[in-house]
Amino acid sequence: MRIGFDAEVLTEGKTAPAHYLAKLIEHLAKLDPKLEIFLFAPDKICVDYEPYLRGTDARRVVERLPKAQRSRWPGKVLPRLLKEHKIDVFHTPVKDSLPFFRPPCPTVITVFDIAPRGFRDALRGLVEQWRFKARYIAWSRMAKRILTVSETARKDVLKLCRIASKQVTVTELGAGDNTPDAISSEEEENILRKYHLDGKTFVVSVSGLDRRHRDPDFIIEAFADCHRRLSKDVVFVFTGNNYRSEGYYARTLRKMEMHGIRDRVIATGFIPDKVFKAILANAAVAVVTPFHSGTSLAVLESFALGVPVIASDRGAVPEVAGDAAIMVDPYDSKAISDALCRLLDNQMEHDLYAEKGVVQAREFSWEKMAKQTLEVYEQVCGE
Repeated sequence: MRIGFDAEVLTEGKTAPAHYLAKLIEHLAKLDPKLEIFLFAPDKICVDYEPYLRGTDARRVVERLPKAQRSRWPGKVLPRLLKEHKIDVFHTPVKDSLPFFRPPCPTVITVFDIAPRGFRDALRGLVEQWRFKARYIAWSRMAKRILTVSETARKDVLKLCRIASKQVTVTELGAGDNTPDAISSEEEENILRKYHLDGKTFVVSVSGLDRRHRDPDFIIEAFADCHRRLSKDVVFVFTGNNYRSEGYYARTLRKMEMHGIRDRVIATGFIPDKVFKAILANAAVAVVTPFHSGTSLAVLESFALGVPVIASDRGAVPEVAGDAAIMVDPYDSKAISDALCRLLDNQMEHDLYAEKGVVQAREFSWEKMAKQTLEVYEQVCGE
């Protein structure tokens, strides 16, 4: 069987879809060495994902396009490449650039979440709402099968697209990341020193400071309240995009200054995968409180590293977290602050949730996810 992947997401930095795709390819190759795997990309694969692909025989088909012409990739270039290489099943993660087109072979798409339907004032205006809905409906009609990484995302897809239940399959994400390029203690120390985190107690918010769908206001208010209540010195770290050009980041900085915690916050911006893991592994607590999400990779990553988690009680997060995290209302800054103080002030409770997370992470396997996905490929080919 020839499986073709749209590997455009692997040409960029760390994102949940890119991490998912890299781990899927890695474990598919281990699961069935006879599979012929093709990676189609408009540029070279990002160095972050080379360790996952090194042990595979995946064939890379790179047709480089200038950024100005990148919009041609999914609608015009990719279908031609699929036809030339006689792909049996095409698999792509849903992304904003995926157009309305018919690939020349059966298609499987992965939807990570339909977040804008799950939080306040996400889509402003009827035109924006119509475009959002039309895009997902078009993708659902294009695909033979839709994969989601949670039951929450599956229900969202069925409700929005109004398709047959059997067309959507849940393949849960895995936890842990045993790559051959493990970071050395010296590299880890250098990373912490670079971000002024060496020797400090710090909390990581795995969200970024971008746009209203990841509005950090409630977390900032929680951090400020926690800082006032704690006796120990704590630094608060935001990883992920800042979107400085949109003015939202500047507004967020003013909010930090208003609460008196600007000098206690470090915003890393978008960082390489290795750097992110080094920072997360040394955090005292991870805060993962999306308003609504169909995926929860950050929770699983934190669990696998033994970092206690404060998690949103909305969307797919409770499916993954179980009782291994402190669940909070993401709109309640006081609840987030109380949970932070509990974990930072009480070492026994901190260690308890760290251990619970490690145990919970063992329930999620990348190998299992790859096996379920391969079964879907076989069903699609059989049809």
